[in-house]
Amino acid sequence: MPDWRQESQYAFTERLSREQWAWEFLRRNPDYRREWAAFRSTWLELEAAYGRAPNRDFCQWKLDPRAWVAAEACPEGDCRIDGDKVLIECAMGARWGFYKYPPDPADDDPVGMQRLAWREVTHEVSILGDGEARCSGSARLAVCFDLSLPLREQIDQAKRRLQIEQRRRAKAGDVQLQTVKTLAPRWRRYLRLLDALDEGVADEAIVRLLYGGDADRLATDRAEARGLCQGGYRELLRLPEH
Repeated sequence: MPDWRQESQYAFTERLSREQWAWEFLRRNPDYRREWAAFRSTWLELEAAYGRAPNRDFCQWKLDPRAWVAAEACPEGDCRIDGDKVLIECAMGARWGFYKYPPDPADDDPVGMQRLAWREVTHEVSILGDGEARCSGSARLAVCFDLSLPLREQIDQAKRRLQIEQRRRAKAGDVQLQTVKTLAPRWRRYLRLLDALDEGVADEAIVRLLYGGDADRLATDRAEARGLCQGGYRELLRLPEH
């Protein structure tokens, strides 16, 4: 990883896409690192027993219990064999939100080299119950639909109204539109923080170098950075680039 003390070593992040940003946070997840190390050890054992692709004996490989997990343990996993088993590489990818062979955390850019493809992320729309007429926060807005009437026209009108309100609130400074470009400076600081924490650097040194002595910002950033490592990285895939 880069030297967290040197901001210049993070200049590469200025060119990252949302998919690449997601990888930067995932590769810093300690649980992913541990699971990858265990996965890689098992994979090498299987290769020693049955050979490497494209010459491996896959018929014997897939019979080895080390090569698969039960389908019920990973229902979203691809690469099923015999209908009730999922190959371990596909199961691991499904757990962490991607396709293809699990990348080494030391791999700088599996996305750009097309060794990693993220699974689609969908956004669940909240439906307010009876009597819930308000949403909290300046970035949220409730819209009422009449379910006894056709929805298409209502949805089109709601979209136009929401776009107008979004522009108005953004212009007034009440809402910051979240894009990769606007959030990149914050994420860059998060990466430096995570790398410092991974080195075991004392909080006092981090506060002095990254936050100008503001310990409260460290506490906030630590929670947000770890949240991005521990699953929030997938939410980055929903953001527009600009």
